[in-house]
Amino acid sequence: MTPRRQRMTAGDKTICIPVPEEIDYLHLVSDRKAFRRYLDRVITEHPELFPAEITQGYCFHGFVTSGKLNLVTRRIRLKSNREAYQLRPDSVMPYMIGRTDEVEKGLYLRRYGVPYEGLAHVLGHSAKYWYRATQALGRPSIVGTTVKTAAALPP
Repeated sequence: MTPRRQRMTAGDKTICIPVPEEIDYLHLVSDRKAFRRYLDRVITEHPELFPAEITQGYCFHGFVTSGKLNLVTRRIRLKSNREAYQLRPDSVMPYMIGRTDEVEKGLYLRRYGVPYEGLAHVLGHSAKYWYRATQALGRPSIVGTTVKTAAALPP
């Protein structure tokens, strides 16, 4: 597999898919048939993560490569309306700014007011990186957020 770097354009959408730790994501994404089987299973188990039109079919629509994370993700295009979606594993932060296991401690400490410079000193990266990591959490649209348990939402 030789993934091409594709430029994201306005209107591109991202679907965050669950990928258990025991699955080798890099191998999975490079094997078209295995990825389709896996994605079909995820669509069946978690239909709320996908647009309703996914039931009318999809096709693979290239790759997106993050050089910073050394990660390749697949894109799909819906057959019904030709809209394209990037499929991002749940182990990666929105906008592929970092991996969740690398960012979680910094975000936890930020909750208690640890300054960005302190996070950078102890955990690495720069103060600007940690600022952007906290801001990335607020970027996803609340309207498009998946709610699995409506009873858990505040009134």
